[in-house]
Amino acid sequence: MNDFVKYYSKNNLITSRKFKEINRLYELSPEELLRKYNEAFLSIFKKAIRDSEFYKKFYSEHGINLKSIRDISDIQKLPVINRQLIKDRVNDIYNGFDFLKVKGLTSGTTGTPLTVYRTPVNIAYEQAYIRHYRQMFGFTLGQPLLSIRGVLGKSVTHEYYKKANILYISSPNINAGTIEFYYDLIREFKPVAVEAFPSYLNKFCVELERKGLPLEIPNAFTSSEMLYQHQRDRIEPYLNTKVHDWYGNVERTIALAQDVQNNYYPLPLYSINEFEPIRVITTALINRNFPLIRYAVNDVVLVEGGDFMKNLVSPKVIRIEGRTGDNVDLKDGSVVGCMDHAFKGVSHIEMAQIHQYHVQDPIEIKIVSSPDFSKDDENQLRANLVRMLGNDMELRFTYCNREDLTYSASNKFNLIIKRRPGS
Repeated sequence: MNDFVKYYSKNNLITSRKFKEINRLYELSPEELLRKYNEAFLSIFKKAIRDSEFYKKFYSEHGINLKSIRDISDIQKLPVINRQLIKDRVNDIYNGFDFLKVKGLTSGTTGTPLTVYRTPVNIAYEQAYIRHYRQMFGFTLGQPLLSIRGVLGKSVTHEYYKKANILYISSPNINAGTIEFYYDLIREFKPVAVEAFPSYLNKFCVELERKGLPLEIPNAFTSSEMLYQHQRDRIEPYLNTKVHDWYGNVERTIALAQDVQNNYYPLPLYSINEFEPIRVITTALINRNFPLIRYAVNDVVLVEGGDFMKNLVSPKVIRIEGRTGDNVDLKDGSVVGCMDHAFKGVSHIEMAQIHQYHVQDPIEIKIVSSPDFSKDDENQLRANLVRMLGNDMELRFTYCNREDLTYSASNKFNLIIKRRPGS
């Protein structure tokens, strides 16, 4: 997709209209907003049961029809769906024109990656929420934005996206040997905001601090990993910035963002969230053509109180757990986070785990594969890892069973293991 198409797929008349609608939502009373949620839920449900082959059959099997659901208070009558249930039925969930489909992939570290479908309208809606959120803190579209990204890989140091005025720099290349190059590049660019994974931004500040290279970037927008307080404590004073964190998922079924007091809140009318002790049951409201209704997200979001209606509009979020993106250390001193991205697009993996005990040791990738896993799948995974980590990190693939993976004392799974089991 060229820059022109990419830009206007995210920034167009639909985006502008949705932006204005979101702005009005913030002016509503809790009662008025709740009515909006009710209308949006009923609209999504009725379209799904009418137009989606998956939901027609699925709800029929569970004794659900149009008359079963009167309003949003009936939502828990609907059965919960999850990735495993729908991974082979995504084409039946989608209801719309095939030529409008835009494919997305979740990471596949706990199973084969899930394909999700978006449409130009859905993409525009998502961008409207992002634009509105950032504008609340003074950043507007077209202002110079620094984006620290892992997808550029080791072979590309930076790219400039002129139409959107974004300077992309390659996070795997940030280290003691390159930081002065990046510093000069950024000083010349003069960004007023930066977007990055928290671990990347933290590493960036560490390298700047070691060389005594000061920068000032008023706003820092983080996402995709857990934001730790020690990271905020380093990033904010060194860049003279304010960090704003956004929690979401590839499926676009939940979005929680931080306000000026660093408290997370749900973006209005983005999704319906049912907070449970070990998961969140989510219902997307911005993708009518690929509806995910009562979709289980296995992250833990702790909230105060259990009143569904109150938590729908204004939950008091205590903290978010289960979204930590550990890092792999490289020999040149740089780090690579969000390693789950290496598994995107790789099929036939049931589970995977990365073991790195010392930077000089080979990185061991333990794979629990399905019977259809092939050499092509391994080659794809290897290529993804090399793109992220470079060519000088030795990779070792080990095929095993689920019980051969390493788990925490509470039996929780972590993608990256840095200590030898038993040590």
